[in-house]
Amino acid sequence: MPVNIEERKRRYKRQAVLGVVLSGVLSLAGAAVFAALCLLPNLPSWIAALFIVLAVLCILPIGFSMVVLNQRLKEIEGGELDAAAEY
Repeated sequence: MPVNIEERKRRYKRQAVLGVVLSGVLSLAGAAVFAALCLLPNLPSWIAALFIVLAVLCILPIGFSMVVLNQRLKEIEGGELDAAAEY
């Protein structure tokens, strides 16, 4: 049975985007938790600052994920996986 290369590429692209979206949602959820912890009453200022830093550190990888996703989509479109599967 012949393998439909275009269907495989669509599946790989969908999986790559889904992975980045899921990672981004979880990162945003973590940042939201840390941001909510900053709002606790009677919290020392150094702990609030720590929670702010942790919230930013949760959001930071999202930008890098977009760059990696772009590279991954180019690899999929270029057919590198199909070439590697022949070995």
